[in-house]
Amino acid sequence: AELVSRTALQWESEAVEGADGTEKIKRTGRVRIPSRCLREIIDEHKSFASRICKPPVSLSVTVGGEPKHSEITLPLGSAIQVDANMTVQDWVPEDVVAKCKVTLEFCCAEKQPGNSSSTNGGRMPYMWCGQLRRTIDLSNEEDDKSHLARIAFFQCGVFVVSVCAKVSSQDAPAGIEESWWAPHAKIVRVGELDEQ
Repeated sequence: AELVSRTALQWESEAVEGADGTEKIKRTGRVRIPSRCLREIIDEHKSFASRICKPPVSLSVTVGGEPKHSEITLPLGSAIQVDANMTVQDWVPEDVVAKCKVTLEFCCAEKQPGNSSSTNGGRMPYMWCGQLRRTIDLSNEEDDKSHLARIAFFQCGVFVVSVCAKVSSQDAPAGIEESWWAPHAKIVRVGELDEQ
């Protein structure tokens, strides 16, 4: 039942009524996919299930020590610390947790590549300083479930910084993993210093 409700599709339309066609009525609704059809879709496309399920890990990312701000402005050439924290959801069975490991990986992307106010001359617009990935052994309860690195920006623009958790099992073949992203990325605006 939860799967059916989580995959319901929301729709919205505008209908024109009246003799002159100026009266618009907004209509909304939900379309539910029957569970039998959902099972067929999941059997055919295995990756679909992970997109509609609750994540087994909870992730948060903080940029510059400001957890409440979703956007930060920096001068060109600045570096800033990025922190990630991960917790395993309490509904994940202990025997499953004992067999898993999680790799936290930082990522950054320019929001509109090529639209920067300055040219990069073939250089990377940013560079990570420190360890980009960190693997956490979930069977070891004392293993710290956080990670940090610094990122320096060498080009003006708007960048999105986030973290993902790649969950893999010790029993699974190499390369088989699930990737889960932090629910909220942070935006970093990088600009030139004002001349005074």
